[in-house]
Amino acid sequence: MAKVILYFYDYPLALAVPEQELFRYSDCNMELDEAQLILKALADGIYPTTGEVLPKESPYNDPSVIRALFTVLGSIRTVKKSKQTDEQKQQGNIDDGKPKNAGLPWTKELKAELASKYHDGSSYSELAIYFERTRGAIISELTKQGLIVSSDV
Repeated sequence: MAKVILYFYDYPLALAVPEQELFRYSDCNMELDEAQLILKALADGIYPTTGEVLPKESPYNDPSVIRALFTVLGSIRTVKKSKQTDEQKQQGNIDDGKPKNAGLPWTKELKAELASKYHDGSSYSELAIYFERTRGAIISELTKQGLIVSSDV
């Protein structure tokens, strides 16, 4: 076994790695997906390369280490989501059964068009369908523009 030290912020994490697998950890260009799988296995108490359950006394079975691993995994997922294009977000919304533009920012042009259609008498539901957003998003944007008071809705 070889000793490999990884640093999580300023905290060293020592790993015992079989000599024949040491090359896997020497490549600094590991794909994020592969790193996630390894961290997930460790957080689940599994030795990533063999699939064996880690011994009870393993430091990876310490609750604070498990929480730290899941925290890192959660931040990785957050970073990946923030890199999606608007088109990817729209497709994700459709796949999730949400309106196409749910959660996307309002452009100046869309804000002006919303105000115009509201002044022309369109209902909240009609606006939600037209702009492919939730009724709540329509009410929220009209409130931000000062066109309605949300307590009156």
